Amino acid sequence: MPNLAQLLTSKSSDEYRKVFELCREIGEELDGVESVYVVGGIVRDLIIGRELGDIDLSVVGDACAFAAEFATRTGAPVPTESQFLTFKIDTSGSIEGICSIDIVTARFETYLEPAALPEVSPAAVEDDLNRRDFTVNSMAILLSERDWGNLVDPSNGFGDIMRKRIKVLHDSSFIDDPTRIFRAVRYSTRLGFPIDPRTKDLISESLQNIDQLSGTRIRNEFELILNEHTRVDSLLVCEELGILGAISPGLRIGTRALQILEELAEDGRLSSDIQDLLALATFGLNEDEAKQTVKRISDTSDWGESILGNAELAKTVTVLDQTDLRPSEVVEILRDIPLASIRAYIEAGPTLPRRRRLVDYVETLRFVKPEISGGDLLEIGIPQGPTIGQLLEIVRHSRLDGQVKSRQEELELVKSRLPGFLTK
Repeated sequence: MPNLAQLLTSKSSDEYRKVFELCREIGEELDGVESVYVVGGIVRDLIIGRELGDIDLSVVGDACAFAAEFATRTGAPVPTESQFLTFKIDTSGSIEGICSIDIVTARFETYLEPAALPEVSPAAVEDDLNRRDFTVNSMAILLSERDWGNLVDPSNGFGDIMRKRIKVLHDSSFIDDPTRIFRAVRYSTRLGFPIDPRTKDLISESLQNIDQLSGTRIRNEFELILNEHTRVDSLLVCEELGILGAISPGLRIGTRALQILEELAEDGRLSSDIQDLLALATFGLNEDEAKQTVKRISDTSDWGESILGNAELAKTVTVLDQTDLRPSEVVEILRDIPLASIRAYIEAGPTLPRRRRLVDYVETLRFVKPEISGGDLLEIGIPQGPTIGQLLEIVRHSRLDGQVKSRQEELELVKSRLPGFLTK
C-alpha cells in the first residue's frame, strides 16, 4: 500500500496538519489506544485534491478516552456520545476552519433487517472500513509515529478513484441501508464519477427497500441532494434510476421542470433556497400526486406546503388571465399560496397575462400595507375588536387598487365606512 504522508503535509492546511499531529501524540500517549486513523471522505478528498471538510477519525481501542483527551487539549466542549460507539466534538469555536470532528470506535456492524439501525461491536480497522458505503470512502491513513501516512485500503478505493467510479462495497449494501442509494447519487455528481454498472444494477434491485425508510429519513436524504452544488444533475440521476418513483409513485420531475432547473443552473440564477428548489422540482404534479408525495415523506411543514402549493396554484391561476382583475383581487387569490410555488410558476409556467400578475404579486403587491394602524383607529374612537381588522383590510384593498394614496385619504375612507360597521 502507498504511503500518503506527503499528502497529509502538502494537501492540507496548517489547522488540519495540527489536528493530525495531535492525533498522533494522543495515540502514542494513551495506554488504551492501539492506533488512530483518519478515515472516509477526507482521505478520498486528500487523494483527489479537493477542499477538505470535517474530519472523521477511527480509533482502535478506547475511543472514549481519546475523544475526551482531544477535546481537553483543543479546548472544545465535552464530546457527545451516541449508541453506535461514536463521539462528536464541536470544534467550531476551538479550531479555525473545522466545524466538527467525528471519532468512532473501529467497529463491526450487523443489520438484523433491511433499513434497520445497525448493531455494533468493536473490531479491527479493516472491519470498520468494510462496513462503509463505497470503495472511495473506505480508506484510512494511519496517524501513528512508526507508520505515519500508511494507507489502509482493503477494497481498492484508491484504484476506483483513479478509474473515477462510484462502486458499492457489498451486494447487500443497499438492502442493509437504502439511504446509500441517495448517497451514491450525491457522490457521483459531486465528484464527477459515474456509478459503476454493477452498482447501478444493485440500486435497481434494491429500490423497493426505500419503502422501508421513514418519511423523515427520506426527507433528510432529499434535502442533502437539494443542498448539493450539483443538485440538478443529482435530480436527473434520481429520475433516471427510478429513485423518485420509489419514494412515491406520483413523484417525478417533468421535462419542463428539468429544463428550467438546468437553464437556471447554467445562468447562475438557480436559488439555493430549499423551498424554491422543491417547488421547481415538483412543478407539474397534480393534486393527487402531490398529496401522495407529502404523505410519503410525512411532512406537515413548509416542505409539504411547497409541494401542495403547486397543485393549489394550478387550480386557480387561470383566473389571473382576466383583463379586468384588480390588484386587490390578485392578492386575495394568491395570499395563501406559498411563495415558493408562485416563484416556480413564474419560472416554469406559460408566458401569459397571469405571469405578469404573479411577478407583480411577488415583487410589489404583497408588500402593500396601509399607512394607518390599529392604534390610529383606536384614537378616532373605534372600539377594540374585529372591526379594526376589517377596516384596515378595506384600506389595504383600496390602496392596492389606487383608490387611496395618502394617510389622510385612508383615514377619510375609514370614517366614511365607519357608520355601516357600527350599526352592524
